[in-house]
Amino acid sequence: MNELAWTSARRAAEWLRALLDPKLGVLQGGSDLRAYYKTAAAFQANGMVHEANAVLHAIERDFLRPGGDLDGSGVPWYSIYRTYPHSWICCAAMQQGRFDLAYRLREFIETFHNPFSGGFYAGETRDVEEVMTTSMAGLACLWSGKVDTALAAGGWLKTLWEAQPDIKKGLYTSWKNGALVTAFDEAEAGGALVDVSKPRQYYFQYGISAALLVSLYGATADRTWLDLAQRFLHASQYCGPDRYATPQSGKIGWGAAWVSRVSADPADRILSREVSKGLCALQNGDGSWLATGVYGGDTAEADSVTIDVTAEFATLQGWMALVRD
Repeated sequence: MNELAWTSARRAAEWLRALLDPKLGVLQGGSDLRAYYKTAAAFQANGMVHEANAVLHAIERDFLRPGGDLDGSGVPWYSIYRTYPHSWICCAAMQQGRFDLAYRLREFIETFHNPFSGGFYAGETRDVEEVMTTSMAGLACLWSGKVDTALAAGGWLKTLWEAQPDIKKGLYTSWKNGALVTAFDEAEAGGALVDVSKPRQYYFQYGISAALLVSLYGATADRTWLDLAQRFLHASQYCGPDRYATPQSGKIGWGAAWVSRVSADPADRILSREVSKGLCALQNGDGSWLATGVYGGDTAEADSVTIDVTAEFATLQGWMALVRD
């Protein structure tokens, strides 16, 4: 067990619990969906099942809409990553046996699935598919019983991987009109390419893809998925020296933790621990994390942005804590 990760996760979970009204499931400082969509998973990863259920009740009461959509008012990126929150909550609801909530969310998520490519459209325009959305939606489908749809998402990742021109120079993460997106405006670069020549890239794309792929291996025993998960993970080594030491690194540790359980490859265990150590260095003294800025401080204001990133890292550190020595 990774004791450093476990201590970090518990500190973060306690910071979140101090904000929670256990009867209403409301989080102090949480003004929109960002404060809630990862928090049930964070509590679950740290054994706080009553708190997780309280948050799910609040989501169902305050955010769930007819048809399985969620109220994303006040979330600036909501139209761009349209089903990402739904996928996190769907997975958390399945862990709690809340099939009613999970299935309603999944049905909405599936409306963004492209059956021709296997990927999931990221935004409301329904023209671009990308790694983070497809991987998280694929996990939600897998966990809630739609294995064929999850396998299609894995197939999309395989197609995207095979289309990469040179993985040593970067990872292109988007697909449009049946082809890899390799030309884009500078303003769109961050979401379309993990550029190994630049710092503070969206390193999480290497990890969240691996999390889905290794889960597909677990569901099917098909070694192809495990091998591809490792390819995505290990490609992160070509990135700059900050690749395992920024807030964008966390999901690499998540993917590596899940892969290491079945790969028997020491490199995966080492990678998970490297990311976990990096997150510990960024954690504030009060247990929270900042979404912006590389270095932690003593305290952080409890707002939706800080709750969002703290909930994510409380979850990921909890999962990384389970990596065996």
